[in-house]
Amino acid sequence: MSVPADSTPFTAFVARPSTDAYVRSSEPSTQPRKDEIDPTFLDAMTVRHRVFIIEQKVPLECELDEDDPRSCHWVAHMSDGGDNTSAMSQQAVGCIRVVPYPQSPHPIPGAAYSIIDGVNELKGRWVRKAKIHANGETSKLPLPPPASTTPQSELEFVPASADDTLAQTNGAGADRATSLHDGKEPYIKLGRIAVLPTFRGFRLGQYLVQTTLDWIKTNPTYFDEHDLEAAAATAKTKFNGLVCVHAQLHALGFYTRLGFVVDEGMGTWWEEGIPHVGMFLRLDVNKTD
Repeated sequence: MSVPADSTPFTAFVARPSTDAYVRSSEPSTQPRKDEIDPTFLDAMTVRHRVFIIEQKVPLECELDEDDPRSCHWVAHMSDGGDNTSAMSQQAVGCIRVVPYPQSPHPIPGAAYSIIDGVNELKGRWVRKAKIHANGETSKLPLPPPASTTPQSELEFVPASADDTLAQTNGAGADRATSLHDGKEPYIKLGRIAVLPTFRGFRLGQYLVQTTLDWIKTNPTYFDEHDLEAAAATAKTKFNGLVCVHAQLHALGFYTRLGFVVDEGMGTWWEEGIPHVGMFLRLDVNKTD
Protein backbone atom coordinates (compact mmCIF):
# COMPACT_ATOMS: atom_id res chain seq x y z
CA MET A 1 0.00 0.00 0.00
CA SER A 2 1.42 3.39 -0.96
CA VAL A 3 1.32 6.15 1.64
CA PRO A 4 0.34 9.68 0.50
CA ALA A 5 2.96 12.32 1.26
CA ASP A 6 0.45 14.45 3.18
CA SER A 7 -0.69 11.62 5.47
CA THR A 8 -0.85 12.39 9.17
CA PRO A 9 -0.94 9.94 12.07
CA PHE A 10 -3.60 9.63 14.75
CA THR A 11 -3.97 7.19 17.63
CA ALA A 12 -6.51 4.96 19.32
CA PHE A 13 -6.15 4.41 23.07
CA VAL A 14 -7.10 1.64 25.48
CA ALA A 15 -6.33 1.54 29.20
CA ARG A 16 -5.76 -1.68 31.12
CA PRO A 17 -7.42 -4.09 28.65
CA SER A 18 -8.52 -7.50 29.82
CA THR A 19 -6.42 -10.29 28.32
CA ASP A 20 -8.51 -13.15 29.72
CA ALA A 21 -9.85 -14.08 26.27
CA TYR A 22 -6.52 -13.77 24.50
CA VAL A 23 -4.88 -17.11 23.65
CA ARG A 24 -1.11 -16.56 23.53
CA SER A 25 -0.55 -19.63 21.37
CA SER A 26 -2.79 -18.24 18.58
CA GLU A 27 -2.05 -15.45 16.12
CA PRO A 28 -4.13 -12.25 16.47
CA SER A 29 -6.04 -13.01 13.27
CA THR A 30 -7.08 -16.47 14.51
CA GLN A 31 -8.00 -15.71 18.10
CA PRO A 32 -10.88 -18.09 18.97
CA ARG A 33 -12.59 -15.49 21.23
CA LYS A 34 -11.84 -12.42 19.12
CA ASP A 35 -15.20 -10.78 19.89
CA GLU A 36 -14.26 -10.68 23.59
CA ILE A 37 -10.95 -8.85 23.01
CA ASP A 38 -10.80 -5.05 22.94
CA PRO A 39 -10.36 -4.14 19.24
CA THR A 40 -7.65 -1.55 19.92
CA PHE A 41 -5.65 -4.06 21.96
CA LEU A 42 -6.13 -6.64 19.19
CA ASP A 43 -4.80 -4.07 16.71
CA ALA A 44 -1.75 -3.56 18.93
CA MET A 45 -1.14 -7.30 19.08
CA THR A 46 -1.47 -7.48 15.29
CA VAL A 47 1.30 -4.92 14.83
CA ARG A 48 3.43 -6.60 17.49
CA HIS A 49 2.95 -9.96 15.78
CA ARG A 50 4.17 -8.59 12.45
CA VAL A 51 7.23 -6.86 13.93
CA PHE A 52 8.32 -9.04 16.85
CA ILE A 53 7.08 -12.51 15.86
CA ILE A 54 7.49 -12.49 12.07
CA GLU A 55 10.32 -9.99 11.62
CA GLN A 56 12.39 -10.46 14.79
CA LYS A 57 11.59 -14.18 15.25
CA VAL A 58 10.34 -13.93 18.84
CA PRO A 59 8.34 -17.08 19.73
CA LEU A 60 4.58 -16.56 19.37
CA GLU A 61 3.76 -17.64 22.92
CA CYS A 62 6.29 -15.17 24.36
CA GLU A 63 4.61 -11.97 23.15
CA LEU A 64 1.69 -11.51 25.56
CA ASP A 65 2.97 -10.89 29.10
CA GLU A 66 1.79 -10.03 32.59
CA ASP A 67 2.24 -6.28 31.98
CA ASP A 68 -0.27 -6.06 29.12
CA PRO A 69 -3.47 -6.01 31.24
CA ARG A 70 -2.08 -3.34 33.60
CA SER A 71 -0.74 -1.04 30.88
CA CYS A 72 -2.13 1.74 28.71
CA HIS A 73 -1.83 1.07 24.97
CA TRP A 74 -1.81 3.35 21.92
CA VAL A 75 -2.24 2.24 18.31
CA ALA A 76 -1.22 4.51 15.44
CA HIS A 77 -3.11 4.88 12.18
CA MET A 78 -2.30 7.05 9.17
CA SER A 79 -4.93 9.52 8.00
CA ASP A 80 -5.34 10.23 4.30
CA GLY A 81 -6.82 13.62 5.08
CA GLY A 82 -10.38 12.37 4.63
CA ASP A 83 -12.95 11.13 7.12
CA ASN A 84 -10.74 8.32 8.47
CA THR A 85 -12.83 5.61 6.81
CA SER A 86 -10.31 4.64 4.13
CA ALA A 87 -8.58 1.27 4.15
CA MET A 88 -5.32 2.99 5.08
CA SER A 89 -6.72 4.88 8.06
CA GLN A 90 -8.41 1.73 9.37
CA GLN A 91 -5.16 -0.22 9.35
CA ALA A 92 -3.12 -0.31 12.54
CA VAL A 93 0.43 0.67 11.60
CA GLY A 94 2.21 1.18 14.95
CA CYS A 95 1.82 0.66 18.67
CA ILE A 96 3.28 1.42 22.10
CA ARG A 97 2.39 0.72 25.71
CA VAL A 98 3.01 2.45 29.05
CA VAL A 99 3.66 0.10 31.98
CA PRO A 100 2.94 1.56 35.43
CA TYR A 101 4.98 1.20 38.58
CA PRO A 102 5.80 -0.98 40.44
CA GLN A 103 8.23 -2.52 37.98
CA SER A 104 10.04 -5.84 38.14
CA PRO A 105 13.61 -5.62 39.49
CA HIS A 106 16.21 -4.38 37.01
CA PRO A 107 17.54 -7.16 34.76
CA ILE A 108 20.75 -8.91 35.78
CA PRO A 109 23.70 -7.78 33.62
CA GLY A 110 24.42 -10.47 31.04
CA ALA A 111 21.21 -12.36 31.80
CA ALA A 112 19.07 -14.03 29.14
CA TYR A 113 15.31 -13.93 29.66
CA SER A 114 12.32 -15.50 27.98
CA ILE A 115 8.60 -15.04 28.63
CA ILE A 116 7.09 -18.27 29.94
CA ASP A 117 3.32 -18.24 30.57
CA GLY A 118 3.40 -14.47 30.54
CA VAL A 119 6.23 -14.12 33.08
CA ASN A 120 9.79 -13.04 32.27
CA GLU A 121 12.02 -15.93 33.40
CA LEU A 122 15.80 -16.16 33.66
CA LYS A 123 17.11 -18.79 31.24
CA GLY A 124 20.85 -18.24 31.74
CA ARG A 125 23.62 -15.69 31.37
CA TRP A 126 25.94 -14.48 28.68
CA VAL A 127 29.49 -14.07 29.99
CA ARG A 128 32.80 -13.19 28.41
CA LYS A 129 34.72 -16.26 27.28
CA ALA A 130 37.40 -17.31 29.74
CA LYS A 131 40.94 -16.44 28.69
CA ILE A 132 43.26 -19.38 28.12
CA HIS A 133 46.78 -18.76 29.38
CA ALA A 134 50.02 -19.96 27.76
CA ASN A 135 50.10 -23.00 30.06
CA GLY A 136 46.68 -24.07 28.85
CA GLU A 137 44.86 -23.14 32.04
CA THR A 138 41.82 -20.88 32.13
CA SER A 139 41.23 -17.99 34.53
CA LYS A 140 39.64 -18.95 37.83
CA LEU A 141 38.17 -15.49 38.49
CA PRO A 142 34.41 -14.95 37.91
CA LEU A 143 33.78 -13.89 34.33
CA PRO A 144 32.51 -10.31 34.06
CA PRO A 145 29.18 -9.58 32.35
CA PRO A 146 29.36 -8.33 28.78
CA ALA A 147 29.22 -4.66 27.83
CA SER A 148 26.95 -3.37 25.09
CA THR A 149 29.97 -3.22 22.78
CA THR A 150 31.17 -6.79 23.46
CA PRO A 151 31.04 -8.82 20.20
CA GLN A 152 28.86 -11.92 20.32
CA SER A 153 31.91 -13.96 19.27
CA GLU A 154 33.55 -13.16 22.62
CA LEU A 155 30.60 -14.44 24.67
CA GLU A 156 29.47 -17.83 25.87
CA PHE A 157 26.10 -18.85 27.28
CA VAL A 158 25.80 -20.42 30.72
CA PRO A 159 22.38 -21.98 31.49
CA ALA A 160 20.68 -20.79 34.67
CA SER A 161 21.28 -22.89 37.75
CA ALA A 162 18.80 -23.57 40.53
CA ASP A 163 20.56 -20.89 42.60
CA ASP A 164 20.16 -18.32 39.79
CA THR A 165 16.45 -19.03 39.49
CA LEU A 166 15.96 -18.85 43.26
CA ALA A 167 17.86 -15.57 43.49
CA GLN A 168 15.70 -14.07 40.75
CA THR A 169 12.50 -15.19 42.51
CA ASN A 170 13.59 -13.91 45.91
CA GLY A 171 14.49 -10.57 44.36
CA ALA A 172 10.87 -9.78 43.42
CA GLY A 173 9.75 -6.53 44.98
CA ALA A 174 13.31 -5.34 45.62
CA ASP A 175 15.69 -3.56 43.32
CA ARG A 176 19.32 -2.56 43.01
CA ALA A 177 20.60 0.95 42.48
CA THR A 178 21.98 1.71 39.02
CA SER A 179 23.64 4.75 37.48
CA LEU A 180 20.37 6.63 36.92
CA HIS A 181 17.97 4.97 39.37
CA ASP A 182 18.29 4.70 43.14
CA GLY A 183 16.43 1.39 43.22
CA LYS A 184 13.47 2.97 45.05
CA GLU A 185 11.94 5.80 43.01
CA PRO A 186 8.76 4.82 41.12
CA TYR A 187 9.10 4.99 37.35
CA ILE A 188 6.97 4.35 34.29
CA LYS A 189 8.26 2.13 31.47
CA LEU A 190 7.58 2.48 27.76
CA GLY A 191 7.58 -0.73 25.77
CA ARG A 192 6.39 -2.81 22.82
CA ILE A 193 7.13 0.08 20.45
CA ALA A 194 6.63 -1.19 16.91
CA VAL A 195 5.91 0.20 13.44
CA LEU A 196 5.02 -1.86 10.38
CA PRO A 197 7.87 -2.00 7.83
CA THR A 198 5.86 -0.26 5.09
CA PHE A 199 5.21 2.74 7.34
CA ARG A 200 8.74 3.32 8.60
CA GLY A 201 10.33 6.59 7.59
CA PHE A 202 7.31 8.65 8.64
CA ARG A 203 8.61 9.23 12.21
CA LEU A 204 5.75 7.15 13.62
CA GLY A 205 7.99 5.76 16.35
CA GLN A 206 8.86 9.27 17.47
CA TYR A 207 5.20 10.26 17.22
CA LEU A 208 4.13 7.33 19.42
CA VAL A 209 6.79 7.98 22.07
CA GLN A 210 5.99 11.71 22.18
CA THR A 211 2.26 10.92 22.43
CA THR A 212 2.85 8.82 25.53
CA LEU A 213 5.28 11.30 27.11
CA ASP A 214 2.74 14.11 26.62
CA TRP A 215 0.05 11.89 28.16
CA ILE A 216 2.23 11.10 31.18
CA LYS A 217 2.92 14.82 31.76
CA THR A 218 -0.80 15.55 31.55
CA ASN A 219 -1.85 12.53 33.67
CA PRO A 220 0.97 11.99 36.21
CA THR A 221 -1.36 10.49 38.84
CA TYR A 222 -3.41 8.33 36.47
CA PHE A 223 -2.06 5.00 37.70
CA ASP A 224 -2.30 6.04 41.36
CA GLU A 225 -6.00 6.65 40.76
CA HIS A 226 -6.72 3.49 38.77
CA ASP A 227 -4.30 0.84 40.04
CA LEU A 228 -4.10 -0.29 43.67
CA GLU A 229 -0.58 -1.66 43.19
CA ALA A 230 0.58 1.62 41.70
CA ALA A 231 -0.99 3.61 44.51
CA ALA A 232 0.80 1.43 47.06
CA ALA A 233 4.10 1.89 45.22
CA THR A 234 3.86 5.67 45.57
CA ALA A 235 2.65 5.73 49.17
CA LYS A 236 6.07 6.92 50.39
CA THR A 237 7.73 8.28 47.25
CA LYS A 238 5.56 9.98 44.65
CA PHE A 239 6.04 9.58 40.91
CA ASN A 240 8.28 12.42 39.76
CA GLY A 241 8.38 11.98 36.00
CA LEU A 242 11.01 9.23 35.68
CA VAL A 243 10.48 7.20 32.49
CA CYS A 244 12.43 4.11 31.43
CA VAL A 245 12.80 2.10 28.25
CA HIS A 246 14.41 -1.31 27.85
CA ALA A 247 15.86 -0.51 24.46
CA GLN A 248 16.96 -3.01 21.86
CA LEU A 249 20.60 -2.26 21.19
CA HIS A 250 20.01 -1.26 17.56
CA ALA A 251 17.51 1.42 18.69
CA LEU A 252 19.93 3.38 20.89
CA GLY A 253 20.16 6.27 18.45
CA PHE A 254 16.37 6.56 18.21
CA TYR A 255 15.91 6.90 21.98
CA THR A 256 18.95 9.14 22.39
CA ARG A 257 17.44 11.62 19.93
CA LEU A 258 14.30 11.66 22.09
CA GLY A 259 16.29 12.58 25.19
CA PHE A 260 16.79 9.19 26.84
CA VAL A 261 20.17 8.45 28.44
CA VAL A 262 21.78 5.01 28.75
CA ASP A 263 21.98 3.71 32.32
CA GLU A 264 25.45 2.17 32.26
CA GLY A 265 24.93 0.58 35.68
CA MET A 266 21.99 -1.46 34.42
CA GLY A 267 24.28 -3.29 32.01
CA THR A 268 23.34 -5.30 28.94
CA TRP A 269 20.96 -8.26 28.96
CA TRP A 270 19.08 -10.40 26.42
CA GLU A 271 15.33 -10.78 25.92
CA GLU A 272 14.30 -13.55 23.51
CA GLY A 273 17.87 -13.52 22.19
CA ILE A 274 17.90 -9.76 21.53
CA PRO A 275 20.40 -7.56 23.45
CA HIS A 276 18.88 -4.70 25.48
CA VAL A 277 20.08 -1.76 27.58
CA GLY A 278 18.20 0.45 30.02
CA MET A 279 17.63 4.15 29.34
CA PHE A 280 15.97 6.89 31.39
CA LEU A 281 14.35 10.27 30.79
CA ARG A 282 12.87 12.61 33.40
CA LEU A 283 9.76 14.60 32.56
CA ASP A 284 8.68 17.75 34.34
CA VAL A 285 5.33 16.61 35.76
CA ASN A 286 5.12 19.44 38.30
CA LYS A 287 4.95 22.27 35.77
CA THR A 288 1.61 24.00 35.47
CA ASP A 289 0.71 25.97 32.34
